[in-house]
Amino acid sequence: MGTSVTVSALLAVGVAGVAGWFALQGRISIGELITVVGLSQFIIEPLGTLARMPGFLATARASADRLALVLDADPMVPAGSQSLPPRVTLELADVSYRSLSGLDLHAHPGELVGVLAHRPQDAEALAHLLSGHVAPGDHGGTVAVGGVHLAEIDLAQARGAVVVEPHNTDLFAGTVRSNVLASSPDADHAEVRRALTASAAVDVVDAHPDGLDLPVTDRGASLSGGQRQRVALARALLSRAPVLVLHDPTTAVDAVTEQAIAEGISRLRHGANGHVAPERAHTTVLITSSPALLAVADRVLVLDEGRVVREGTHADLATADENYRKVVLR
Repeated sequence: MGTSVTVSALLAVGVAGVAGWFALQGRISIGELITVVGLSQFIIEPLGTLARMPGFLATARASADRLALVLDADPMVPAGSQSLPPRVTLELADVSYRSLSGLDLHAHPGELVGVLAHRPQDAEALAHLLSGHVAPGDHGGTVAVGGVHLAEIDLAQARGAVVVEPHNTDLFAGTVRSNVLASSPDADHAEVRRALTASAAVDVVDAHPDGLDLPVTDRGASLSGGQRQRVALARALLSRAPVLVLHDPTTAVDAVTEQAIAEGISRLRHGANGHVAPERAHTTVLITSSPALLAVADRVLVLDEGRVVREGTHADLATADENYRKVVLR
């Protein structure tokens, strides 16, 4: 871009210089000189635009090539055909993937399970495996939802049955409303408000005159880290997924907000006021070291060396396990 502007400016200077030389020689009048110099200023911008066109075309071609690669790529996970029952369980049996080795994990319908990983790579591996982005041949053991192997579930149902909100989340350019409704476009205002309240993102909305129409730039750059995290959490909660996996959803918020989020997740997904029908009991997995989140879990699984080494309630583990206390009660 700088080169094209320089070339255009030099061209304008050249035109003015030649016109000035002609005026000195008497070949054009002073009025014609002024006209030529004035017109030369108007051609700088069109010439600059033309000079930038090859760059625009190259960028567009590269973007189109990347889109073609995505659209033509073979599915990483094969599409199954089996349906899921209304109440689903999450079952991992003897799973080996990345740092995970012989992992057994079972979450029942309606259960809120906390997972504390002593090694960050174990937490990352578990969240990525449950996201459904891992081909069956790339991991050992069994990953099943509702008793059906994940790879055998109908693709549309699989995407709606298990929703994983990763630690590093992205927001899209648009508004808070468009981002929150991305998972459930048909949600009504009351549902959106409940999800915003549970995620403490209601503070983000109420603090601005635009409310839900607050503009959001690409990747949520216009919001703070905590605001991005809360809006992404609201989007995940609004998905109404039978199995919701949240990986460190509160690392960018303060302790008071974290406590409110922990209570909000428990209330919305599992509480009496969460508007969850018994036959559609939700299962939630919290992969975190947050004491506030682990305290609301029905039970906590402790991972070390890629497998479950301890299990119990947050209170029991905090009392009996010194390593647990060191990691959680920091």
